[in-house]
Amino acid sequence: GSTRRKDGSRFMIGNIITKEEADDLLYFQLRREFLPSLEKIPYWSEMNDNQRGALLSFAYNLGAGFYGGSNFNTITRNLREKNWKAIPKTLEMYCNPGSNVEAGLLRRRKAEGKLWVS
Repeated sequence: GSTRRKDGSRFMIGNIITKEEADDLLYFQLRREFLPSLEKIPYWSEMNDNQRGALLSFAYNLGAGFYGGSNFNTITRNLREKNWKAIPKTLEMYCNPGSNVEAGLLRRRKAEGKLWVS
């Protein structure tokens, strides 16, 4: 969910937007806040749409600048070395083990892994 409109103003509790407005806002944010960082990942242009979509989902959850980040050594290395077969299992590493959100994040990471290989 977004907390800000395209113009940067905050949404307030009770504000309502249409599905079309929400979709437009999502695409706007992805183009502006996520894709510029993700497009710097080596071999980005060689990835298929599903692979890029899996990384976009991962970045939407963990931050656009994950690649090269100190807590993302394994996925950074596998992407840099084009070890793409390892990506689905690598994604599963990022699920906050032992936390109350682990099960939900693991489901999300597995879905991203399935998208990666499809």
